[in-house]
Amino acid sequence: MSNHNLTFSTALAVALADHGVTDACISPGSRNTPLIAGFAAETRITKWPILDERSAGFFGVGAARATGNPVVLICTSGTAATEYHAAVVEARQDYVPLIVLTADRPPELRGIGAPQSIDQVSLYGSSPLLFRDIPPPDDDIAPEPRTLADEIVGAACGLPRGPVHINLPFREPLLTGEVAAHPDRFGPSGTAQPAAPQQKDLADAITSKKGIIVAGRSNEREFPETVAQLAATTGFPILGDPLSGIRHGRHARDLVVGHGDLLAAAGILDTLRPEVVVRLGPIPTSKPLWQWLESHPDVPQILAEASGHDATGSAAVTITASPSVVAASLAAQAGGSAPSDWAPSWRHADLIAENAARRELDRAPFPNEPAIARTVIDSCPPQTALTVASSMPIRDIDSFGGTTSQPIDIYGNRGTNGIDGLVSAALGTAASGCPAVALVGDVSMFHDLNALGTMAQLALPLTVVVVNNNGGGIFHFLPHADPTVMDPATFETYLGTPHGTDFVAVAEALGIEAHRVETRERLASLLSEPETGPRLIEIRTDRGRNVELHRSVAAAVGEALRQP
Repeated sequence: MSNHNLTFSTALAVALADHGVTDACISPGSRNTPLIAGFAAETRITKWPILDERSAGFFGVGAARATGNPVVLICTSGTAATEYHAAVVEARQDYVPLIVLTADRPPELRGIGAPQSIDQVSLYGSSPLLFRDIPPPDDDIAPEPRTLADEIVGAACGLPRGPVHINLPFREPLLTGEVAAHPDRFGPSGTAQPAAPQQKDLADAITSKKGIIVAGRSNEREFPETVAQLAATTGFPILGDPLSGIRHGRHARDLVVGHGDLLAAAGILDTLRPEVVVRLGPIPTSKPLWQWLESHPDVPQILAEASGHDATGSAAVTITASPSVVAASLAAQAGGSAPSDWAPSWRHADLIAENAARRELDRAPFPNEPAIARTVIDSCPPQTALTVASSMPIRDIDSFGGTTSQPIDIYGNRGTNGIDGLVSAALGTAASGCPAVALVGDVSMFHDLNALGTMAQLALPLTVVVVNNNGGGIFHFLPHADPTVMDPATFETYLGTPHGTDFVAVAEALGIEAHRVETRERLASLLSEPETGPRLIEIRTDRGRNVELHRSVAAAVGEALRQP
């Protein structure tokens, strides 16, 4: 006798594999056993058993970023499904294709106090690009698995990309019986492709003008090459976010500005004022840069963004399309480049900023947080997937990471700028088989501490570098840190939040190789060594001295730029 649950789940796994899905994160449960069994039987999909659904959700985000393919999340009913919510929100904001399959009780068991039953309909609100609460597989109106797979992948991989949520109620018996013979193996049907952007006559706006390109974060593999081509055609310097891919790699980087954040903070956009700005992708990490854009709507800004959102409200033209496609289109339309002295002026300013920052950092004792960020960038092996935490690490990579020909991919949870799930997301990138490193602050590590258990369980080759200043270092940069604004004891208790955690001891207790590092040379040596398993490196810094160093670097850059 056939089992409808198992037949449906097996067919759905086959259909998704035919669409190119290669990874599924599975957390244990009872109601989701049909899905577990169905996906376990599909050999083209790698299954990642992860105990904690919250960690599994961010693992899926990281894996989808690294591979570009949708990743499936599978969990049981009840509060297990709620644990995916933060990852679903991040996937929506950062255009990451995620397929969330939540098992559920059948309709007759909803709303009557049945055990492990909650309201899972539209559980993630408006975050999924597609939500379907399908009938149980033994219901005559249940969708055909291939049709459902077509809809799922089309939504997850369309424009913009993002998460989908399919709620799957199963009646008992959950597994008793066999898989029914299915009429076919569902031939491949591909994925949805973004439509070409509306062709606009923007050539006059960028031709022979003094312009800049602001390249935001991107998961599009072709993005660095197309942006570099646009820069070469127009003569526009590129102020690239660290997550854009434009600052690191073997594409043309002669027009890439490596210290845009330091330059923007020093007022370079007023000294070298652009006549037009081409903005590609979401708002950049650099606050001085996006604040300048926000306060200068008088400077024509052309924005290409997959969702059509203008976070600064200052764009004159907004194109809802793939930034890579728009960059290629603009490169083809532009009829002439900027004046010959425009790009060299930006390169000269960038060199001044780099030299001033390096002189200041060389005088500072190691370890310090800017030097740690630069050492990580310089020491990662080729093809490394570097996942950087929000808060201070991504800002230090932005300010001090510079540019390099080293082909590394930098990722981060910057869709929502949250610090949660960072190590789990980095584990997902490690699942793609490339060298993987995570640069995290101690509070971010504390939020995702159970990911160390997942690291030990899966034995993936991930090196986690923890910058431990014993609390929330970024809050020291805010006015709240001024004792005339907030009582110092209150600040330290509720914003400084010292925790005293010894991350080396925690890692070693879980069987993970761990090191406490105090020199730049030792950090560089460890990062450059090939790693085949999980590893943690802890570096202890001081929150107060970190603020002083950042301010001294900013002052040095400003002073150097003012010199004749």
